[in-house]
Amino acid sequence: MNFLLIFLIPLCGIVVAAFLVKLFPKAQFSGYDIFPFFFIVACQLLTQETKQPSFLPYGFLLYFILVVIVSIYTAIKNKNISVGKTFGMLWHYLAASSIVWYVGLLILLLL
Repeated sequence: MNFLLIFLIPLCGIVVAAFLVKLFPKAQFSGYDIFPFFFIVACQLLTQETKQPSFLPYGFLLYFILVVIVSIYTAIKNKNISVGKTFGMLWHYLAASSIVWYVGLLILLLL
């Protein structure tokens, strides 16, 4: 059952993202902003399926370090931190990271 969910959960995320883009075409957020909710769960299922230690806590630790670096960089560059813009940029990094983690774990599962 986990093996089926590994593929269905991200597929559901893609469908929901496409639906959100159609429903709110001029919104400030885009459809892929919801990807982390689906891909992180699929990554956890992949690590359980392969019976390997989960690297997600380490991934989130590295992501937290990235958050600190980006926040400091933004504060130094702009002399002021725009919270909404910074969180938006960090959320896009999380979306991209979760997709890369998922693809990497799929490759490891298939090898």
